[in-house]
Amino acid sequence: MIGIAIHLPTVVVHYLKVTPLPLMMTQALLLIGWIPILGVIIWGLTHIWQDYKQGLYAKTLKWQILSVNVPQDAINTPKGMENFFVNLSGVKSGITWREKWLVGKEQASFSFEIVSNEGKIQFIIRTIDKYRDLVEAALYAQYPEAQITEIQDYAMAIPREYPNNEYDVFGGELALSNKAFFPIRTFEDFEHQGEKDFRFKDPLLPIIEMMGKMREKEHYWIQFIIRPPDDQSWTKEGIAYLNKMMGKEEKHAPGFMDAITESALWLPKGVAAQLIGFGAPADGHKEEKKDDFRMFRMTPQEKVMLDSVADKISKVGWKTKIRFLYAGPKTDFRKGLMASSMKGMWAVFTNQNLNSLSLHGPAIPKDDYFWQKWKMPEKQRNLVERYQGRKGGAGGSWQMLNTTELATLFHFPAADARTPVLSTTGARRAEAPNTLEFAIHNEPQLQNWKLQNADAKEEERVQSLPIAPLRVPTPMSPTEDAPPNLPM
Repeated sequence: MIGIAIHLPTVVVHYLKVTPLPLMMTQALLLIGWIPILGVIIWGLTHIWQDYKQGLYAKTLKWQILSVNVPQDAINTPKGMENFFVNLSGVKSGITWREKWLVGKEQASFSFEIVSNEGKIQFIIRTIDKYRDLVEAALYAQYPEAQITEIQDYAMAIPREYPNNEYDVFGGELALSNKAFFPIRTFEDFEHQGEKDFRFKDPLLPIIEMMGKMREKEHYWIQFIIRPPDDQSWTKEGIAYLNKMMGKEEKHAPGFMDAITESALWLPKGVAAQLIGFGAPADGHKEEKKDDFRMFRMTPQEKVMLDSVADKISKVGWKTKIRFLYAGPKTDFRKGLMASSMKGMWAVFTNQNLNSLSLHGPAIPKDDYFWQKWKMPEKQRNLVERYQGRKGGAGGSWQMLNTTELATLFHFPAADARTPVLSTTGARRAEAPNTLEFAIHNEPQLQNWKLQNADAKEEERVQSLPIAPLRVPTPMSPTEDAPPNLPM
């Protein structure tokens, strides 16, 4: 045993003797308790300021909505979309302190959407105008036959205020049911091993078929908002999981706070060790021995999980927000059917041992109980507003998906899996020859526009001429009209 002598000032000794413990704790709270409260207030004000500047910055951006059509005979595979998302990751930029806090700049976001308006299905991409060339180049590199055209915003076809006399709305958001480093089922899991050619069983076909069942004034929309993360630090948690599964000991470099904590607690730890036993841990338990053979005793399920996690964190990740919406006339609103179908649609991507897509409850308009009916109109307004504004920061938190998972959820169906409800082009379009020169500035698009205009006027004049009566030739006189009263 060791003895420790601490000499305190007389005033402090007197204060400790005459002051009750509750009063002492109250005075300590009043003395230093305002520090964490002030820290929370400052933290909140910085986030409010950042949201305000980001809102101003977002208003300066110009957006374009592109419709992508792929010919029916084109060869389409999700692998092409995976390469597309990898190429698109080049939009990530290093944001400086000034850009973040004074300008409000944030990483660029894109919206990939599968929409059905009265049964007509389209694939939509929403991008900032300055990235349109990048999007088109990355898409044409994988799908040379694709046709990309700019369209108006279809999402404005439904009202934003609810309750509404004409429309009703149902939908919500999706979230990962497990940690981000666990993957969902990807397109590589949908190759049918029983067939000779390993035919791909497209998981999007049930979704597309259901979307094709929309009736008049019904809309079914699916939205994937993606944004590159500031860094790929999300993989660190997956690496820690792999190390734990393989029995490897993680080594952390001591930081500044660790050094301060260690220097401040060395004396209490030493006293506790002397009281409990020299060299023994403070809790009285023996240190756990490192298991060097943990990896060799893994079960088949653990090996599959290990390989799946390693595969996911090895690819580029995107912050993702998944949102879906069904709108239809109140007189024929099929909420029950759509709710059931939505659950089955997303269940196809479920891997029971790894991860799945589940409904994010707070974002779903419900009316099962009276307190849910009170909040239902507000949730409907939020759902429509967030979808129309393509707001990734509103609603649930961001989900982390890699390029393979994104390509599984958004890709063009293969040529042998075409369904009649898809909006596609029946023929391919060839590119313009390289020898074709650009028009001179302020030059009319058609150099022979005067001639074409004259031809159009002549055609219009000819069509306006009266039609002569039909003359029926006879055997007697082929060039003359038949006599009015020819005997039979």
